[in-house]
Amino acid sequence: MYHLIAFDMDGTLLNSHKEISPTTQEAIREASLAGKEVVLSTGRALSELADYLPDLPCVHYGILASGAVLCDFQNQTVLQKTPIPIDLALNLATYARQGQVMVLAMKDGQGYLQRSHLETIERFHVSHYRQLYEKTAVLVDNIYDFVEEHAGDLEKINLYHQTANARDAGYEVLLSDRLAVVKAEQSGLEFTAAGVHKGAGLDQLCDLLGLSIAATIAVGDADNDREILVQAGLGLAMGNASDDIKTLADHILPTNDQDGCVRAITDYLLQ
Repeated sequence: MYHLIAFDMDGTLLNSHKEISPTTQEAIREASLAGKEVVLSTGRALSELADYLPDLPCVHYGILASGAVLCDFQNQTVLQKTPIPIDLALNLATYARQGQVMVLAMKDGQGYLQRSHLETIERFHVSHYRQLYEKTAVLVDNIYDFVEEHAGDLEKINLYHQTANARDAGYEVLLSDRLAVVKAEQSGLEFTAAGVHKGAGLDQLCDLLGLSIAATIAVGDADNDREILVQAGLGLAMGNASDDIKTLADHILPTNDQDGCVRAITDYLLQ
């Protein structure tokens, strides 16, 4: 009944140690041998997947940057990209500069970060990503200048505040019918162009592959998985998902530390 399964990364395919368990890797291999498509559906940039793709040789496609980029891993090509409009990227840069907000900007599949922000990442409550950014981000002296210089070519912009209250206030200020915004982490806001989200990315990928959206499964745990869980033929929430996401899902799996993704494959994709 189902031909494609799309897995979120953090909190879903990755366990709490940011690893893909050997059992999960084997289940993905079995799904591929059965002729199924296993897809990554993540808010990450392509550069942030470098440590994982060698362990996933059977995964051909990715819905990246929260749906702003569709990527063919095997042919190393971008199938589709939807950047944030120039004027809105400039507005985000101005807001972030005034508030000394940490910015992660994604351009052509690469993440960019200000060097001083990485050095003081604890202030922005995302220190658990320090190692990832040290490995994968291109560090610049002034991220606000970088965003202004490359406005119109940025697929996603993440803003990390120093408090949750500041984040919530920023959310109200930056709301626009030309932007998609999701609250993330303790202090973050993630921005893409309006209409860009993982669900839209799944729909576009299905069109490219000639698949019905009804023949897809989506698995996730957080707010940026909301649309794809609703859009897919079957939506599965991890046991560690937020209550809101569990309410949206058709079924709830074990947690990301209990190989919940293996159950998604064995109990639903291969049945």
